[in-house]
Amino acid sequence: MMIFKLLAVIISVGIIGYFGYAAYFVFSPDIENFKNRTEFNSELWKNWEETEATASLRWDMTHSLTTNFELIGMSSEQVIELLGQPSGQSNSELRYYLGMSRYWIDTGSLVLELEEGKVVNYRIWHG
Repeated sequence: MMIFKLLAVIISVGIIGYFGYAAYFVFSPDIENFKNRTEFNSELWKNWEETEATASLRWDMTHSLTTNFELIGMSSEQVIELLGQPSGQSNSELRYYLGMSRYWIDTGSLVLELEEGKVVNYRIWHG
């Protein structure tokens, strides 16, 4: 009887360990992203140069930017004053290159959709 209890405990610990290990890999990128969030700084954003040390700086500032600034409704001129010249621009969007993601797997852009010169939507493009 004691051997069955011991076996049940060992199996339970193994199952819990397996799910804990799997959860770590599933949630690790989100936890890492949360830990590396950086307060948005307009001058740092505008003067950013992609180096190994600063590759993810714009990514790290994006949460603060989209949370603390009401981008929707801004004119394209206001956006350019805040973020500097976009890396891509058309009548319907402004695109700001974010550099390499923290995991060096992909790059991204902050894409601001325009209608009549005002931001109506924005998204983070991964690619």
